[in-house]
Amino acid sequence: MENLLTTSGLLGGILLIYSVLIFVVARIARDNSVMDIAYGPAFFVAAIIGAYVIGTDGMLPAVIIGCIGVWSFRLSSRIFRKNLGKPEDARYAKWRAEWMQNGRLYFLVRSYLQINLLQVALILIISAPAIWALAFPIAYNPWFVLVGFCVFVFGLTYETIADWQLDRFIAGKVAGTEEATLMTRGLFSLSRRPNYFGETLIWWGLTIMVLPLPYGWLAIISPLTITYIVTRITGPMLETAFLERYPEEYQHYMETTSYFIPWFQKK
Repeated sequence: MENLLTTSGLLGGILLIYSVLIFVVARIARDNSVMDIAYGPAFFVAAIIGAYVIGTDGMLPAVIIGCIGVWSFRLSSRIFRKNLGKPEDARYAKWRAEWMQNGRLYFLVRSYLQINLLQVALILIISAPAIWALAFPIAYNPWFVLVGFCVFVFGLTYETIADWQLDRFIAGKVAGTEEATLMTRGLFSLSRRPNYFGETLIWWGLTIMVLPLPYGWLAIISPLTITYIVTRITGPMLETAFLERYPEEYQHYMETTSYFIPWFQKK
């Protein structure tokens, strides 16, 4: 348990410094949505620096950090391409307008606490598989690593395909070549949030790898947290927004298509 606490403290300290740096970058850019791009790399930066400081070169940390690196690069590069040349994300712009009404100091403090510090706190919790791997780099079960890796690859592939299909649909809407109101084809015909489903599998896969380690069952807090976030917080927020914008079409989509777990559409 001491190893876990020490490693958690190390990664927590790295993430705290990271949050301050991103906060400074956001102030220079005058764009709080910088944190969206920095979200994925935060996992990799904390894990790789943590591994360097600890001095571990075990197989399990290498596999998990490598997986996190691939996942974070895909995520951050996609968000960067989407945000390139665009103004601050509408969510952050709305918060900026609301918080600035209480003065610039309030805006700065609220921005750091809610956008930067809160997110890195969640990142630390979700990083549990990396923490366990760094704390116990030698004690691993190859079968659990293999199964977990397969789940990770399936989740990453599923999420990547879902994002690709969605990006093509949006590009078609912008170009005027897409007539459909909602994206309901491909993986989106099996669930309304296939990218979220793939995202949760990524962290379930990484957690499976560390289950045989000492206190490994506690690492399940990682996939449970991300699953709760996408099914109870961000997902419902998007559902509400779509219902307000496309009430009839989205209501029909909700009635015929599973929300999260892929399944056949209802007739």
